Parts: sequence; C-alpha cells; structure tokens
Amino acid sequence: MEIQEIKSKLSLASVLQYYGLTPDRNNRLRCPFHNDRTPSLQVYPETNTCYCFSGNCKTHGKSMDVIDFVMNKENTTKHEALKICAGMAGGTAGENGKKGENGEDDKAGGSPPSSPASPASPSERSKFLERMFSYFRHALPSSQPAREYMKSRGLAWTRTEAGYNSGQFHHGSRKEEALISQCLEHGLLLDKNLTGKDGAKIYGVFGKGCLCFALRDREENIAGLYFRSISDDKEQRHFYLKNRKGLYPGYPQAGTRTLILTESVIDAASLVQLTSDNGQLTMNGGTSVLALYGTNGLTEEHREAIGGLAHLEEVIFFLNGDEPGKKATEKHAAELKSLYPRLLITAVPVPENEDVNSLLQGHEPEILTHLIENRREVGSGELRVENSFLSTEPTTETLNPETLKPETLKPSLDTANPHNLRFRGKAATYQIRGFRAEQGDSLKIT
Repeated sequence: MEIQEIKSKLSLASVLQYYGLTPDRNNRLRCPFHNDRTPSLQVYPETNTCYCFSGNCKTHGKSMDVIDFVMNKENTTKHEALKICAGMAGGTAGENGKKGENGEDDKAGGSPPSSPASPASPSERSKFLERMFSYFRHALPSSQPAREYMKSRGLAWTRTEAGYNSGQFHHGSRKEEALISQCLEHGLLLDKNLTGKDGAKIYGVFGKGCLCFALRDREENIAGLYFRSISDDKEQRHFYLKNRKGLYPGYPQAGTRTLILTESVIDAASLVQLTSDNGQLTMNGGTSVLALYGTNGLTEEHREAIGGLAHLEEVIFFLNGDEPGKKATEKHAAELKSLYPRLLITAVPVPENEDVNSLLQGHEPEILTHLIENRREVGSGELRVENSFLSTEPTTETLNPETLKPETLKPSLDTANPHNLRFRGKAATYQIRGFRAEQGDSLKIT
C-alpha cells in the first residue's frame, strides 16, 4: 500500500482510538510522547495532523501525520510505522491499545503481534473471551494476593464476577500453538521479538497481575475484558483489551426505570455485590447499575444502551467526589438531558475525594443507600428523597433545601406509607422502615 493511499484511508482519529486516546472537546489531549501534566497535543481533524506545543516533547516543532504519530508511539522506524499503518488501514493491525479510567493512555508496550490471515468473527472472539475469562475466574480462588486485594476494596470474591490473570495461561501443558495464536490476535499476548535461553519464544502478557472483569454485549456475550492492577500502580492501573466493546456489568435490562452510572468498573462492582440479581436493584420497580470508563468514558455504546431503554425515567450520576468527577457529571448530565429531555437527571452528593468503593471500604453499606436517597436533580438544587434505595415503593418527595433549615422546620409525623414512618423534628428527620408480609423482617432507623 502506497503512502498516499495509507494517508487517504487512515484517519488520525482512528489511530488515536486504536491507542485508546480520546481528545477533549477542544481536540486536545495529554501528549503520549512525554510526561504531560496538561493537554499540550493539539489535533487538527481538517488536516489529519497533530502538533505538541510542549518544549519538553521529542516531537516539538514538527507537525505529525498518521505515520509520524505511529512511528513516535511505537518508537520504531518509518518503514515499520508504514507497515503498522497499512495494517490499520486494512483492519488487520494488532498492537494492543488501552485507556485508563480517567481518559489517560496506559502504555501498551511491545511491538504489534502478527495478524492471522483472516480476523476472527465477533462470535469467535466472544467464544475465545468466554474461555479465557472462565480460566481467569478459576484462577482467582488460588491467588491469595488477588483475594486480599479484593478484601481491601470491600469486594467479596465469592460474590463478584471477577477473575485473576497471573500471566501463566500460556505455559506448561497449555502452551499450544492455537491458543497462543488466538491470544496474539486478540491482544492477551504481545510479541516482543524475544527468545529465551532455550530458543523458545517469550511473549509479553497483557493485564498480568490484574483482576479481570467481563464487558458484555446486548446479548450478554463477553465482548471485551477490563483488567485492574492489584499493585495500585499510580501510572498504570486500568487496562482494556484492544478493540474495546461491551458494558459492565452488562446492558441494562429492558424494564429499567432508574439507571445508576458510576465512574469505574470497581465502583459498579461495589454496588452490584450489594444486590442479588446481577445489578438489577428493585428501587422504583427496576434499577440497573452501569459503569462508565472514567470521567471521559461515556461512549457511544453507553449512549445507545441508554437510548434503547423505553421505560427509563431517571439517570443517577454516582461519580467521584473530586473536581474531575463533578465536572464530568455536569458535562455528561447536560449531554444526556439534550439527547433525552424527558429524563430526570440527578447526582449523588459524594463527599470530597470519596467514591463508591472508598465509601464502601470505610463505612457500612447503608451509607451508599443514604447518599443515593439524598441525590439532587442536576441544575435545580432540589433534594430528592426516595423512601428506600432497595424499596419497590415508587413514591418520590421533592424538598426545597431552604425548608430544611432548623429554624424553619416544624415537627411533623408522616404515616402515609405504613412501611416507612417519618418524623421530622427541629434537629433531625427520623425514618422507621418496617417490612412487608412477603419479605423478611427488618427494622431500619435513619
């Protein structure tokens, strides 16, 4: 394939997506070629080029096209970059790109593995990922570090659909050519052109030392894998298998009326394990949990999933309580409101620098219930109180925060719901929650 043909067929946007890089709304992103604290790489879609304005960058002073970008990203020759770009343009290249949960690029490492004669079909890919995820799940119980890490995060490995990648899946009796070929094709192994002392090929292992979570498609098949390092390395924590597809814990059920969006897979897993039906809560007749892929991780697949929910009434943002989380909530809430004006968009008041999982680690699970019940409609400042996070009662009360000031409160007893008695005093509001005949006995006082 000639250079001009490559440039005409391969867009810079495709190359960025290939490496898991997403520009912001101003077409800027953190430069992957140097330690960039603020976005200094400007993308020019109209000319299919980009330019880094940092004086610390090895590319500074030179505009880059798709070939230059790949050459710098792979740290290779122009000839090798041309071959990689030709593969991308033809849909057969195989380097493993991945994206961190905060929209940052996680270093891929290694050279692109060779591609098979014909890429696997979606069904073949799904079967392969199902097989590998099953292997990872069986490996989790025997890994003490993985189990201890999950415990430290407040996650019970017996109740969470997760696995562990020790990096040994292609060794010993499992070292078969067909498996290695598939792992290279789908990115679980990286060919670094290295050989051992015995002359045997040595492969890099993608997601080694990581928990593994399955990303599922609309038919509930595994379409992708997400890996989370248990070493808590600040530079590289989050890894998505190349050609990322699928949602976690899966597409929301068709009858979903309330959808809770979290910032990360771990946060979603924290909520999912508190329920007994694959993340389908029972508040308001059907609530689902869905993980975004970081503050910049509201993807087209998320939008399609949300748009396909005919009975959806409310979207709840339960993102991190830091500045990026707050800005992302405002940004994504405005987008969803413009796309689906009929939806109620609310946000959970997360304490400063906390998130779903950190709250679960430091408190009783009821704190998540409490925070969700005190969510506010985005942009209105109104406090929305549900009578229970895990209730099936649909009643909603809208309160004006001004009326909650101690000097304006008048004692009152609300017995409208016999299963949720409320007494509002001058110092606090008390709730006594009873039980239904068909449910187990419970008495919760908040």
